[in-house]
Amino acid sequence: MPSKFKINDPLDPQMLHQFLIKRRSVSESDTEEVNQLMNAIAAEIVMNARFICAVKFSSEPQKQKDGTYLLDDNAQISFLLLENEQFGKIFPIFTDESELKKCDAFSDYYTVIADFDGISGMIADGNACAGMMINPFDDNMFISRNVVSKWREKKQILQTGRASHVITDKTPLDIHAPNPYPMQLSNKLCEIAKTIPEVNALWLRGVTLNGDEGYMLVIEAPRAERFFDSFGSASKDFIGNKSLHVIPSDGELGKRATQNVVPIYSKE
Repeated sequence: MPSKFKINDPLDPQMLHQFLIKRRSVSESDTEEVNQLMNAIAAEIVMNARFICAVKFSSEPQKQKDGTYLLDDNAQISFLLLENEQFGKIFPIFTDESELKKCDAFSDYYTVIADFDGISGMIADGNACAGMMINPFDDNMFISRNVVSKWREKKQILQTGRASHVITDKTPLDIHAPNPYPMQLSNKLCEIAKTIPEVNALWLRGVTLNGDEGYMLVIEAPRAERFFDSFGSASKDFIGNKSLHVIPSDGELGKRATQNVVPIYSKE
């Protein structure tokens, strides 16, 4: 049965738009103001901003009297990409209607509005493009897939205390003993484990991923994923600016991380 879908909704200028306008007028030689503005822009992109994306559908949406569109349940959505000489394929996103109108690279397209969470998921979890570019016909601000992934991870850690999606069995990383050892973090994790009868054991390892140092928590429990958020939330005050990656013990990565390593917690 067709479902309603918001297409071609307008998007008025936001705070990010004002930051970008100000950035255009700041001299590159004024490094302090440039850095302050870029920090504000990055925070706004990740936490608050919404963007217009150009899309196509595998079947034509039917506009309704209330302004919404009916879209067939089997219809597929394709986000349109641009080809950039320097970066290759990029995901173009626009801060408002005026920026979108500067783009004549697409024909017969619709638009949808998305936030950083939705856009970063498509970019970081695939290899269709090199990254996203904000207002490609004006600000031309390119953010690489690697940076998008790091921003996404940091946001997850800020909100939940842990990073999901980042580590898989095939992820290139280095697992080692954490140095210095995070005793407060370890004690907190053990404290939480004692309140969850299903948890049989915990291992706390150090991990280097894409040049960044973090921690890996391995949980032995039936369907360990149920407890990821509990341990992540409890860890927020003890990991500083590092990442905490939580994985189950029964996968290949969990077995690799715990081989010949004494757990920090074992149920009596």
